[in-house]
Amino acid sequence: MGFFGNRYTRPGPGVSKEQAAKRNYFEMFGRKFWKLVQLNLLYFVCTLPFTLLTIFLWIGYTGLSLESFTQFLDNFVALAQAGTPWVPILPFLPMMLTGPFTAGLTYVLRNYARQEHAFMASDFFEHTKKNWKQGLLASILGGVVLYAVIFSYFFYITRINPTILLAITVVVSLVLISMTYYVFPMMVTFNMKFRHILKNAWIFAIAKFPQNLFLTVVIFGVHILLIWCVSPLWILLMILILISWSGFTMNYYVWHVMNKYMIKESPVDVDAAHENVFDDTTIDHKKK
Repeated sequence: MGFFGNRYTRPGPGVSKEQAAKRNYFEMFGRKFWKLVQLNLLYFVCTLPFTLLTIFLWIGYTGLSLESFTQFLDNFVALAQAGTPWVPILPFLPMMLTGPFTAGLTYVLRNYARQEHAFMASDFFEHTKKNWKQGLLASILGGVVLYAVIFSYFFYITRINPTILLAITVVVSLVLISMTYYVFPMMVTFNMKFRHILKNAWIFAIAKFPQNLFLTVVIFGVHILLIWCVSPLWILLMILILISWSGFTMNYYVWHVMNKYMIKESPVDVDAAHENVFDDTTIDHKKK
């Protein structure tokens, strides 16, 4: 990968065992900042065709001008008030194909979060390829769930006394968002069937709901604040750092949970699968 230079295919100086045990978020983020920028650019370039196609499809529905976009929203609200809310599913489809690249991104970020070295470009593409099936399944499922949540929100908001239904939708959405924090880290760390990944992600989403909620507020709060106040800056930061920052923040917390409940508390057997609370928690040494 000439774009990133040869220095990203050579090992770095690493950290001592004492440093690795401390795991200070801000110190780690500062130390890895420029690598996170490079990783963000790598992921952005790889997913750019899907992003452009998504934008193109949304423009097809909403138009290029502010007036046409406003008209689209007015028509959408009118449909919802008539009891037939319509959300175009086509613009959601391209981003459902980015899961393999997210797996590669997650592997590198997971290594950074546990203070281990990663060959940025080579590890990114190796684990994109290695996890492409499960990554694709995860992104397709995530896209379908996102579509269903948006559709449900606009459907229930037009019902009589929608408060309870909307509250249920919000809670379920938060749990599903929390599940996404664990799916990709488990995917790149363990040899697990996809259904077991989802089962364990659901368990952690429920068991660690307060912590997951705090993580959601922090990450989404930063994005929403930037979009609301300075949307051009948000676009620039999404290209440069926000994607890898969001992923690093998730992996920093998730690795603590996985290390405590799936590694230290579970017997690691490379040749056997476990059928207990955390099914198939066999560590794949090729993924370490």
